[in-house]
Amino acid sequence: MLSTLSLANKYIYKTKLTVTTSCNLGCDYCFVKKTNEMMAESTAKKAVDLLLGSRGEHKLLSIYGGEPLLNFELIRTVIIYATAKARAMNKRLTANLCTNAVLIERRHLDFFRKYNIKLIISLAGSKYTHDKFRHTGLGGGTYDLVKAKLSGIFENLPRENIGASLCVFPATAHRLRRELKHLLQLGFNHVNFEIIREYQNWSEARIRGAVLGLKDIISRVLASIVKGKHIFINPVCWEIKYANISRSLCPFNYSLEVYPSGEMAFSPFLLNTQDKDRFIIGNVNRGVTSEFSGCRYGRAKKTCQNCKSAYFRAYDSDTGANKLHIIYCLLMLEAARKISARSRRNALFQDYVHKIENAICF
Repeated sequence: MLSTLSLANKYIYKTKLTVTTSCNLGCDYCFVKKTNEMMAESTAKKAVDLLLGSRGEHKLLSIYGGEPLLNFELIRTVIIYATAKARAMNKRLTANLCTNAVLIERRHLDFFRKYNIKLIISLAGSKYTHDKFRHTGLGGGTYDLVKAKLSGIFENLPRENIGASLCVFPATAHRLRRELKHLLQLGFNHVNFEIIREYQNWSEARIRGAVLGLKDIISRVLASIVKGKHIFINPVCWEIKYANISRSLCPFNYSLEVYPSGEMAFSPFLLNTQDKDRFIIGNVNRGVTSEFSGCRYGRAKKTCQNCKSAYFRAYDSDTGANKLHIIYCLLMLEAARKISARSRRNALFQDYVHKIENAICF
């Protein structure tokens, strides 16, 4: 049963818009069903209204696909709309966009710069690794295509507005440190790790390899602080600024996903499962399920249903990836706490934390 779409009782910090399920690539591992749907302007604006109409001053609008640049005219429209509405409502809005970068043109970069959009480039690492997993529908690798775009990207956008999302596959997990080194050589210093699910088997050996790589990377991040050449890892930044690993957040706060049809869930994976109807919490065009329309995040049982664990427990496939994700979060939490502790007595670490606290995490 759907109720009126009003979530003013919730604090929604981030909303992710999948503006299209279409893509110009044909990567084997991608979980998105290529139904070639395009989000309508009315649906996108209702999702923005939902985000800005909820509690809280700071808002993050994340734009994804498929390949979102295939629906660029909608992106232009919704960013202009969201920017104007946020200003009128005295909200502080940030927008980011994740792309495979193959289609990027100067007109895109001009728009991103004008509206201060944070650009995330999805990569698999070095040329061999990237071309193995990121390819066109005809099977050709895309590393050279992406690399050719990077000079224009770094020339036209502030460095702090550019990040890389590194896909972590079971077969490449043991090379994590080398892949990160390659991204740093390309010019990135903001990096996120995307653990790939339901594609290859996350065996215990591969999980161990990934954990060793992540520990090495954390060591490198700490060393970079001492050298004054900063490397920013997304979960560490999010924890230092918002404590979003250590706090048990309401899924409406950071996990809300809106698909082209307007369907909402707390994970893009769940919107692409065969039994997705189990996980849909409503539709921005019609309303939210009555289960969530009146709840409010808080410790009191009468207002908070503590639904996060129950919701995600219903999706229990790929236990290896789930196990690695938990370890990953714990390692990043430990790193964030270590950095914060050292910042209280070390000026170099204090400067690093200061930059995170005064920057926009994306």
